[in-house]
Order: sequence, then C-alpha cells, then structure tokens
Amino acid sequence: MVDPWTLAAASICSAICLRIASFRRGSLRYRLGVSLVAYLLCIGTGGYALEVFGDALVGRTANAISPWLLIILGAVMVLIYRAKGNVARVFQMDWPDKWDGKDRRHG
Repeated sequence: MVDPWTLAAASICSAICLRIASFRRGSLRYRLGVSLVAYLLCIGTGGYALEVFGDALVGRTANAISPWLLIILGAVMVLIYRAKGNVARVFQMDWPDKWDGKDRRHG
C-alpha cells in the first residue's frame, strides 16, 4: 500500500514532467544551462512518478514523503504551468532598477 501523500506527490511530479516534456521552444533562443536544468527536472520528476506508480502496481511499499514536500512540489508545478513549461521563465529575474555601478566609481 502506498501512502496517499506519496501518490499525490507522484501525480504532481508526473504533471511537471509532462508539461516540461511538451514545451515547444518556437522562436525562443536555445540556452544550454537552462536546457540541462529542464532535462534534469523532467527526468527527476518523471522517474519519481514512474517509481511510485510502479511500486503501487506491484504492491510494494514506497517511501513515504512529508506533506511539507508536497507543498513545495505543488508550488513548483504552479510555476512551471504559469510559465507554460518554459523553465527559463521560472528562473528569470527581472530587476526594476538595474545597478550600473556609477555611484561607486571615482571621477
């Protein structure tokens, strides 16, 4: 028997994996670092979901997770879906006042 919290986490992980895997880049530029992060996130969440669902089908007990981790996974899922699967938009930082260092320069 698999814990309900673990099944919920596996469901969220599978939703994250499917959304990242279905992302279409289109005219957006390719960035290797972001692509690697997206790949690792997709593989990690998909692998976890397959492991838990496989354990549930076979009848083995999967390691239980904390409900607090479920909250974190839910927040990541919301961010991924709001960014339409674009991991670069999740990590994008848009600073309103970019510092150019003029106030520290002498002269």
